[in-house]
Amino acid sequence: MKKILLYSIVMVLLAGFTGCNDWLDINQDPNNLTSSTKELVLTGAQKQFAERQQIGSSGGYAALYGAWIGYYGHSGGWSGWNDVKSYNMTSSGYNADFNDPYRAELKSLQYVKDAAEEEGSFGYVAISKILTAATYQRLVDTYGDIPYSEAVGGFDGEVTPIYDDAQEIYEDLVMQLDSAIIYLNMAGENAQTIDETSDIIGGGDLEYWKQIANTFKLRVLMRLSEFNDGYVSSNMTFDDAGFITSSVTANPGYIDNTTDKMNPIYETYGKNTSGDLTNANQQYGLNIFLSTLYKSTSDPRLELCWEPGVDTEDYSHALQLGQNGDPLDHWGSGSVRMGPGIYGGTTNGDVIVLSIMEADFLIAEALARGYNLSSAGVTATAEESWEEGILESMLYYGSRKGLESDSIQTLYDFYIEGLSGPSAWDAANPVRSIIYQKYVAMVGVNHYEAYADYRRTGYPEPGNPSEIETSMISYYNNIIRAQVPVRMLYPQRELDINAENVNAAITKTGVTYNSDFIMDAKIFWDVN
Repeated sequence: MKKILLYSIVMVLLAGFTGCNDWLDINQDPNNLTSSTKELVLTGAQKQFAERQQIGSSGGYAALYGAWIGYYGHSGGWSGWNDVKSYNMTSSGYNADFNDPYRAELKSLQYVKDAAEEEGSFGYVAISKILTAATYQRLVDTYGDIPYSEAVGGFDGEVTPIYDDAQEIYEDLVMQLDSAIIYLNMAGENAQTIDETSDIIGGGDLEYWKQIANTFKLRVLMRLSEFNDGYVSSNMTFDDAGFITSSVTANPGYIDNTTDKMNPIYETYGKNTSGDLTNANQQYGLNIFLSTLYKSTSDPRLELCWEPGVDTEDYSHALQLGQNGDPLDHWGSGSVRMGPGIYGGTTNGDVIVLSIMEADFLIAEALARGYNLSSAGVTATAEESWEEGILESMLYYGSRKGLESDSIQTLYDFYIEGLSGPSAWDAANPVRSIIYQKYVAMVGVNHYEAYADYRRTGYPEPGNPSEIETSMISYYNNIIRAQVPVRMLYPQRELDINAENVNAAITKTGVTYNSDFIMDAKIFWDVN
C-alpha cells in the first residue's frame, strides 16, 4: 500500500509553525481535522472491521464468495456476474478486498496503536493488534504475499512497500495475538480501562478481548494445520480466559427503517424502508449444491434460512451457478430466496464479528486433529463441540426467523437423530464431519471462512462438474476451468504503481499471471 493510502488523519509534524498566527492562515481548512483521539478513531475502525467480516468489502463480496462456494445462484431477469460465473476475474475488478482494508481500518488501527503506545494505554494497543492481525490474515488468505512490514507506517514510510512472505506474516500474526494478550494483562495489572462507548465490539471488557484474541489465534493456527503440524502444536497455547462463549457482535448505532443507516446485511439482502425486497434479495437465490445438502439430511435450516418460491410455494427450484435451465429456476417468482434467517429479523440488529458457531467448530477441529486445548480450559470432546456448533447455528437462524428456543431445540434433536452422510459425525474422518457442518453454519454469517475452509480441506466435496444438479462448480458456458478459484488477482493499481514488488510476489508463485493464476497459484497453506 502506497503511503498515500496511510494516515487520513494528518499527524501534526510541523510543530515549529504552530502558534496563534496559524488561526489566521487562510490555507487552513477548519473542516479537515489534523488530529483526533484514539477513542474516536477506534470506533470508526471497529465499524469498518465488523461489517467487513459478515458482508465483505464494497462491491458484493459476500455474494461473490457465496456464489463460488455453492450458497448462491443467480436468478434470471438480471444481467451481469459473467466474471463471477466464468471465474474470469481481472485485475481491474473486485479490488476492494485489497484496497479497502489498507485505506480504512488498517491505517486507523495504526493511528490508535501509535497514540496508545505514546500514552501507555495498554488495552488500546491490544485491541489494535487483535483487529490488525485478523485483517491481515484475510488479506494473506486472499492474495498470498502482501505489503505488511512497510504497509502502514506514516508519511515517512515507503511509497512502494515490499511484499512480505505470506508464511512469515502468518507466523508474525501469531506473535502479535500473543503480545496482545500480554498488553491486556498489563492493562488489568495497571487498573487501566477502555472506554466502553468507543469500543463497540468488546464494550471495554478486557477478559472478553482475551477470549477474542484466543479465538482469532485458533483460526490462524487451524488454517496452518495441514501445512505445518509441528508449528501448530508448538503454538497451541492460550490465555486461561478461554475462547468466546457467545457470538462477538457490533452495532455502531444502526437506525430502524432508515435508508443507509440500517444493518447493512438487512439493507442489502433483506428489505428497503418501504418493506419491499431488495434487488440483491431477488438476484441471488439458493444454489442447487446447498439445496441438495439440506435435503439429503432433512436439515431444518433450509426453511429457517430461505423462503419458498412465490409461484411454486416450495423449495423445488434451486439455482445452479451459470445454468440456463427451467425459467422457474431463475425468475424471482420461482427461485428460493433469502429469508430473515439470513438477512436478520430487524433492520437495526447487530453485525456478526466472530460467531460462536465458528468458534465451536474451530475447537472441534483442533481436538479432532489431536491438539491440546487445556490451556484455554476446554474440557469438551471434539464431537461435543461439533454438536454445540450445530445447535448454535440453528439457534442463530431460528431466532432471526422468530422461533422460540424450545422449538429450535426440537428441530435440532430431530435433525441429529436422523443425520447421515458426510454431515453426520464420523469418528474415522471427524474433520470432514466438522467442515461440512461448519459450511452450513456459515451461510449469511461468514462466506469467506467457508471459502477458506474449502481451499484448505477440500470439504465440502464439490461434486462432479458434469452433474449440474449437484455440483458446486459453475456451469457457465465460458468457464475458465471446472474448479473453484484458489485466490484473487492483485489490483491493477498495484501493477501500475508498485510493479517491482508485486511482480516479485507473482514470480514467486511460479504461475503465469493470466487466467490460470487464480486457478493454480495456491496460498501457501493450501496443500490439498
